[in-house]
Amino acid sequence: MNEPIETQQPLPEVHTVQLRLGEPVSALDGPFGELADIVIDPHSRVVTHVVIEPRHHHYQARLVPIGLVSADGDRIQVDLDSDRLRLLERVVDIDYLRMTDPITVDGNWDIGTEDVLAMPYSWGSTAMTSYDDSAAMIQWDRVPKGECEVRRSSAVLVDGGQCIGHVAGFVADGDHLTGVVVERGHPGLAHHTLVPMGSVARVSNDHVALDMDAATFKALPKAAGLEGPLGDHSRTLRQHLDGLLHHRRVDD
Repeated sequence: MNEPIETQQPLPEVHTVQLRLGEPVSALDGPFGELADIVIDPHSRVVTHVVIEPRHHHYQARLVPIGLVSADGDRIQVDLDSDRLRLLERVVDIDYLRMTDPITVDGNWDIGTEDVLAMPYSWGSTAMTSYDDSAAMIQWDRVPKGECEVRRSSAVLVDGGQCIGHVAGFVADGDHLTGVVVERGHPGLAHHTLVPMGSVARVSNDHVALDMDAATFKALPKAAGLEGPLGDHSRTLRQHLDGLLHHRRVDD
């Protein structure tokens, strides 16, 4: 009797990757920019897209499906050359709008992060008057319908709405988020904490809300190796300042 033929395909191997905001990103033909934002399905907590921008030029940022992105340690690459990467959808819209008018997008899109680039003003005889009906230059990102966008400055909130830090990145198995990296402190002296997604109550545009209070968060262990783009510099600066403080205590 012949042995049955195995028809089940082996499951693909899943790799844990760190999506650290601000990390350099390369196209197939060389450096392109940096990882600016991450677009997430807030219900399934799956990464659907990343926003890649030439450094300091967010208006040229592209919306890249996560399936085109590979990450290996600190190396993030888009599996397209630079010319094809630039053909992908732009995320940024800019317009002059009245402060009281809502931003509108077509039915396939939602509004991600938004910023007021220039506040309106109108001068009366002696002082600035109300700008409620004046136009301001507003910049916003478009994300696929039903999804949200998180960037490096996005606030991380604990119970009661207190801001405890901001998002430095995420850890994912494949495209499924397993943790959020929270950064606290000043650049170069920041501490990083890895919070499991099971302790995340909600992910929304420009916010991550944790299911814990401030004391519980502060009791979490600090995460090593998650310093991000300033990693080595941050460690060196902290060590230098720690040494200065140590010598000062000895001298005192």
